[in-house]
Amino acid sequence: MTNSNLPGQGGVRARGKELQHVFLGLTSKQHEVLRFVSENRTSKEIAWELGISESAVNQRIEGVRIRAGSPPRAELARAYRQYLQDQEAACKQVPDKIPQVPEVASDGPVRAQDETAGGLALSDVMTYTVTAPWQREAYDRIVPEVLDGANAGLSRTAAMVAIAGGMMLVAMVGLGVVRALTDLI
Repeated sequence: MTNSNLPGQGGVRARGKELQHVFLGLTSKQHEVLRFVSENRTSKEIAWELGISESAVNQRIEGVRIRAGSPPRAELARAYRQYLQDQEAACKQVPDKIPQVPEVASDGPVRAQDETAGGLALSDVMTYTVTAPWQREAYDRIVPEVLDGANAGLSRTAAMVAIAGGMMLVAMVGLGVVRALTDLI
């Protein structure tokens, strides 16, 4: 006995088919939540997964339930799983002939794209050496040697500290000038 022949199952399947038309008009966020509902996830789990509040999840589910005539959550999940399966099956159907592409008569023998025009053979091995432009001697050094040598990390850290100290000194002098001006006023 199949599921469709079980007593009481005909009504559930018919109700699932009725809900399918509701799913077509949903927002992407409602589809996102319903996908998790169809996996029998709780609102709390869905909220955690999507990074939203649990009340936002419940609002989206309730919005769909109201559109669908207030079915129980389990029935909504079952109908959405069926909807996803139907959508997947529809996408897998490929026609034998694509109607937008006209038939073209072949002028001559067709060869594969990777097929060579003539018989080519690799008889000699060649080695290629690729050097980056900054490794050639023709260019001046972009970074001074002091900041690119053996103690590069220490030199760069010292340069950053010196720059930060200079900026603090300029800021302190500026604040001193502003304070002196406010004392005059």
